Amino acid sequence: MAIDVRTLVLIIGISHLLQVLVLFNQYKANKNLLGPGWWLMWSSAEALGFILILLRSIPSLIPMVIIFQDIVIFSGTIFIYIGIVRFFNKKVNLKLITYFFVSFVILHLFFFFVKNDILIRTLIFDAYLSVIAFLTAIFIYKNKTSSIALAANFNIVIFIVHGIIFCFRFIMILFGSTVFEMFSPTLFNLLQYFDGLIVGLLWTFGFIIMLNQKLNAEISEVKVHFEQIFNTSPDAVVISRLSDGMFVECNEGFTKISGYTKKEILDKSSLDINIWKNPSDRFEVVKMIKIKGSYENFEFPFQRKGGEVITGLMSGKILTLKGIPHIISVTRDISDRKIADQVIKLKNEELIKLNLEKDKFFSIIAHDLRGPFSGFLGQTQIMAEDSHSLTMLEVKEFAVSLNKSADSLYRLLNNLLEWSQIQKGSVVFTPAAIQLRSLVDESMVMIIESAKTKGIEINYDIRDDITVFADNNILQTVIRNLVSNAVKFTPRNGKIDLSAKTLSDKSIEICVRDSGIGINPSMVDDLFRLDVQTNRKGTEGEPSSGLGLLLCKEFIEKHGGKIWVESEEGIGSAFYFTLPYHVKPEEKFLTKNAIPDDGAERKMNPEVAGLKILIVEDDKASEILISKMVEMVGREILKVRTGIEAVEACHNNPDLNLILMDIQMPGLNGYEATRQIRQFNKNVVIIAQTAYAQTGDREKSIAEGCNDYIAKPILKDELLALIQKYFKE
Repeated sequence: MAIDVRTLVLIIGISHLLQVLVLFNQYKANKNLLGPGWWLMWSSAEALGFILILLRSIPSLIPMVIIFQDIVIFSGTIFIYIGIVRFFNKKVNLKLITYFFVSFVILHLFFFFVKNDILIRTLIFDAYLSVIAFLTAIFIYKNKTSSIALAANFNIVIFIVHGIIFCFRFIMILFGSTVFEMFSPTLFNLLQYFDGLIVGLLWTFGFIIMLNQKLNAEISEVKVHFEQIFNTSPDAVVISRLSDGMFVECNEGFTKISGYTKKEILDKSSLDINIWKNPSDRFEVVKMIKIKGSYENFEFPFQRKGGEVITGLMSGKILTLKGIPHIISVTRDISDRKIADQVIKLKNEELIKLNLEKDKFFSIIAHDLRGPFSGFLGQTQIMAEDSHSLTMLEVKEFAVSLNKSADSLYRLLNNLLEWSQIQKGSVVFTPAAIQLRSLVDESMVMIIESAKTKGIEINYDIRDDITVFADNNILQTVIRNLVSNAVKFTPRNGKIDLSAKTLSDKSIEICVRDSGIGINPSMVDDLFRLDVQTNRKGTEGEPSSGLGLLLCKEFIEKHGGKIWVESEEGIGSAFYFTLPYHVKPEEKFLTKNAIPDDGAERKMNPEVAGLKILIVEDDKASEILISKMVEMVGREILKVRTGIEAVEACHNNPDLNLILMDIQMPGLNGYEATRQIRQFNKNVVIIAQTAYAQTGDREKSIAEGCNDYIAKPILKDELLALIQKYFKE
């Protein structure tokens, strides 16, 4: 029977198109595997190659077909080789393959365009195909694994047969066989066509088998790994039915954590063995997993077999087994960690409190203590060096300022000492029965004078028979601080009332009420907080550190009482505290603070004069001191007390040469004032001056727009030297 070669080529082309569909589905289903994509490209190239062969029936297309036909078919075998290499997760030597492919294309085109010889072109085609076939077989042999050995050996045989077929064609040409027209039913042509049909189908079949064997091997490996992880995990791993919570599998970690054996829980639900401390938690988990499909890191209390309650960190996911939805859950016993977290939390709270106390202590020392000392040192220096040039009025101003500063310093130092002692736990606490009215009278001795100076009336509503159980010295400190604050924040001719009454629980409630300026509601909640700055100046500029109220809170709580405030801005404030009956003292812990040095003095001589200077300083003593220091270099000296006034003064005086800017001021601080000034005046020299004197202050001042920085206490020669630095020209 005669074979119609054109029909055979058409069948081969159709078979390769079908193989394209098969390999495309394999590629889509196994995108994570390397190789199938390249095999899909091989099948597509083969289908295209045989379509080109059919086009030889059209005479006008023959030259184009001759150029591309063998190149397309040969590229398909290259794709097979690359796919095999990638299938075994090996690196492809693209450089070598490119040289191999390009050499074929060059030879093929040479013997068409330069020396048109179909015999040599066919010889080259057969030789290259047989070489790539044998190379592929060798590669599979070297890299095959036991899990895919059967399919690999099958493919090796097919590649060897493929190589032998084209070797035989190569030999036929060498021994004189004639290359006939492509559609002639000769042995030479039929070998190629039957190879394209049968070997192509066997390749596709072999690739799919090899692919499935690899997938099965990987699934088996994953299953083994899963079982190992499942059984060796220290966490409790359980598989249970979603519908009723029935256990179907558990690991050793679960038996250790729960106390139940595997035999005791299988075919029982989690509710049957009462493992949930709160059974409603299980329903919440089921509800959550039905909505989201999984849950992660939820804490639940669980009950061990013996009744011990533990805390578990639980994660889970829906798992389908035999068509039935199950939950696989992993639970870690974090009971010890929870205890450790609580301990760490308590230690952190203690550490934060200690740091806040330290920061508060340094803040008070840096600003409220160093600031007044700056005035002391500067004023005494001027009085010692320039006494002959001072008028009697100036001497009196200095004396009054020194007296007020001394009084403020005494109170502040006394509070600092008491506060540091209570933080160290070194306060001697000896409560006893004390007549309250006598103690109040004794406490008021040091305060009454400052109240008279402001014309403030102090009234008492304390019965003589009221007795408190408290430490005498500590209670005096509390009353002095509260009444001193009342005097400080009450304007002239105001009124302060002290009262006491017995409550139903026999505790004593004491109240200090004033007709002062009151407290802003936003500040009330922060008055007794260590981490919030609430200090402000009194009605006549009296300094305030905020430390007194912290002392009162510490001392009252040491007695077992509580302290609170009721205030209305513009009306006045009432501070209440209670002293319970016979309460044991609390223990306090040690915290130690260090006081930084003030720095060294530098003596410089001024060489400038005629400057217009703005002094921004909220401390009166410091303002007088600085004014005296710079009067020899200033033709005009302006003075303001706040940051807002400083910005306004600069607007009104664009010819200012120098600004001495205090940083720590209520409201708009020195840095913010500097930033606003720099928006309209880039040239004025601004020197920051502050009592904080911390590392990096100079860099921060310059970064905020200041030209330089000087730390309090300010020395005359040091300040003049700094001014000389910017105005010596």
